[in-house]
Amino acid sequence: MAADEEAALREVLDEEIATYQIAELLPEQRASADLELARCSAALIAHALLRHDRAVAAVRIEEDNDPDERYTSAAISAEGAERDLTDEESDDISGLDSNLTDSNAAAWHPLCRDVDDRHGVYVLDVARAMEAGRDVLTRRAAASR
Repeated sequence: MAADEEAALREVLDEEIATYQIAELLPEQRASADLELARCSAALIAHALLRHDRAVAAVRIEEDNDPDERYTSAAISAEGAERDLTDEESDDISGLDSNLTDSNAAAWHPLCRDVDDRHGVYVLDVARAMEAGRDVLTRRAAASR
């Protein structure tokens, strides 16, 4: 089920990226696509980490040199222990974390355990991110009926 869910989310993400890039979109359509892009990206980050380590409960995301660019810097266990990401985890997450921007913070900040905009450090809760991904898929399934 998790692999199917991850594949479905990857498909939705690709659709939202394509939608977001259409020049003729109304501002509210672009904003909606941006929010879905963030939800899908957060869920896919969670899926990628859980594929490698079922004990991951959260992930630290930090701002890069540009305040609107972010990168995943550590996996966090339920007990709060942090560890660096493996090369494989980093490769699987590559590019997804950069979809979490200031413009779509309304979608991904609620998925975080901690939001520190001042220092650019965010702790994304894996369970909340997974639930957000399931909500996206449920809405899509309902809309297609």
